[in-house]
Amino acid sequence: MSGPFAAIFQHRATREIETIDEWWRKNRHSSPDLFVTELERMLAAVVLIPTLGTPAKSKRAAGVRRVLLPRTRYHVYYRVREETVEVLAVWHAARGTGPGL
Repeated sequence: MSGPFAAIFQHRATREIETIDEWWRKNRHSSPDLFVTELERMLAAVVLIPTLGTPAKSKRAAGVRRVLLPRTRYHVYYRVREETVEVLAVWHAARGTGPGL
């Protein structure tokens, strides 16, 4: 590895992030930027250390990892391909089973 990996987002992940951010800004007046800030910090770490997340539990999601955003309680699901971190989904920890990847 020669440096940080590039991060790309599947359309699904982009839609989920936009929806979560919009909800967070409307409903969390004391910390409207918390979700985006936590997501950005996590991505900054994952592009440097792609193995940071734990392997997803589903056998169908082979090669997928997840990392918890501890303050907002969202899991970010991603996989590493060559020198790219591909963000697949963002799923709240309280929603039970994962996003069905």
